[in-house]
Amino acid sequence: MKIGFVQYDVTRDGRENFDIVQKHITSMDCEIVVLPELCDCGYLFEDRNELNNLSKPINENAFVDNLKLLSAQKGCTIVSGVAERDGGKIYNSSVIIENGIIRGVYRKIHLSDFEKKLFDSGDANTVFEANGIKIGVQICFDLWFPEISREQVRQGADLLCVLANFGGETTYDISRIRAIENLTPLILCNRIGKQQNSTIEAVFLGRSTIINRDGDRLFKGIDGIEMGQVCDVPLLSEKANVICGDFFSEMSRHYDK
Repeated sequence: MKIGFVQYDVTRDGRENFDIVQKHITSMDCEIVVLPELCDCGYLFEDRNELNNLSKPINENAFVDNLKLLSAQKGCTIVSGVAERDGGKIYNSSVIIENGIIRGVYRKIHLSDFEKKLFDSGDANTVFEANGIKIGVQICFDLWFPEISREQVRQGADLLCVLANFGGETTYDISRIRAIENLTPLILCNRIGKQQNSTIEAVFLGRSTIINRDGDRLFKGIDGIEMGQVCDVPLLSEKANVICGDFFSEMSRHYDK
């Protein structure tokens, strides 16, 4: 399957962000494209009031509406980060759009201490069907918890899609481990650029990556450079390798008691 990402410097302006995404995806031959975390409005908010003013319900977000049109035009699935307001709560979310139709929304479960001052935590770790496969979606810090990936794989995930905003290398390093231990391809899309509030300045690494089920990095994005990339990634339903013919059976020893 042709799977890709677009890493870019996210601004507060949703229209500017979409124009960058559209520029890349229009020229990509892709079936699934992953975008960064919070790629409609950016990351380092001053406080929850600022975030509240920038977040939108999914069905009122012009950035999402534009992605739906682009997805329909390209006949592809787009997995995008958004700041989602739902009643009095605000979630760091990902919307999954297939051929112009929203197939689901994932809300980040594991929030950093900084994020807990701004966002509400999601609690549903489900997989989504798009392009004929099952997709497990995670957002940055979620990747640090192996339970998230394992639960998604046990639900039948054929591909793990991770949206991110990170500056260090830990999340990048963990991504390969998650692919290997679950025998499941993984795509990690991280933003680039700088952002700051009154107390913090963050520099985002980029280095988005596409990893096959054996842990081979099929592509590694260049640090700090805006870019889009597509790789042909084999998707195999069985979880087996040279040392074990049935990983699901081994997994079940820890769950089915």
